[in-house]
Amino acid sequence: MDNVARLDRPRPLRDQVHERLRTAILSGSLAPGTPIIEAEIATSLGASRTPVREALRRLESEGLLEPRGLRGSVVREIKPDEVQCIYEIREALESLAARRAARKMDAVEGARFEALLVRMEASIDDVSEFERLGAEFTDRILALAEGVRLQRMLSDLRADIVAWRMLSLSRPERRPEIVRENRAILEAMRAGDESAVVAATTRHIANARDSVLIRLADQATSERGTAESA
Repeated sequence: MDNVARLDRPRPLRDQVHERLRTAILSGSLAPGTPIIEAEIATSLGASRTPVREALRRLESEGLLEPRGLRGSVVREIKPDEVQCIYEIREALESLAARRAARKMDAVEGARFEALLVRMEASIDDVSEFERLGAEFTDRILALAEGVRLQRMLSDLRADIVAWRMLSLSRPERRPEIVRENRAILEAMRAGDESAVVAATTRHIANARDSVLIRLADQATSERGTAESA
C-alpha cells in the first residue's frame, strides 16, 4: 500500500463558506453596510444554516462583520483612523519582539528563518499559504523573543487584524515586498544590530499599513463609482 496516494479530505463547509464570504468582503463585492442574513446565505450557497452560522461568527471575530441582533449582521466599515492606531501598536510590539529575538539569534535559527523565506517566495501566488507562512515567520520571532505577556499581546492583536492582512495581500505586488522586508529583518537580527532590527520592522509594518489603506481607498472609489452610475 506504500504506493497508494492518500485520499484528500474534503474541506469543512464552514471553511468554504467563510472563505467565500471573506473574499467577497475584501474584494468589495460586499460593501460596508451590506446586510448579511444567515438564511439567505445558506440558500444562495446551497448549504445548511449550521456551517453558515459558524462562518459568520468567525467573520465577526475577525472584525469583518458587525452583529445586529436578530437582524443578522452587516459588513463592517474599516475606518482609516482605526487602521492607523492598530498598526502603531503593532509596530511597537513587533519591534520589541524582533529586538529580543536578535539577542538569541544563532546560525541554526538563522537557517530556519532562511528556509521559511524560501518557502514564502515559492508561495507568492498562493495568498492563503503565503499568509500562513508570514504568520509562521512572526511566530518564530515571538518564540525566540520569549516573554509570555508579549506573546499574548501580539497574538490578540494579530487576531484583530487577520482580515486586514488578507486585504493587504490581495495586492499581488505586496507579496514579494513582504519577502524582501522580512529578509531585511532577518539580516538585521543575524547581525545583532538592534537599531537596524527596529528600522526594518518599522518599515515593514508601515508598508503593511499603507497597503491596507490603499485597498480601502480603492474600495471607497469603486463604491462611489457604482453609486453614481446607479
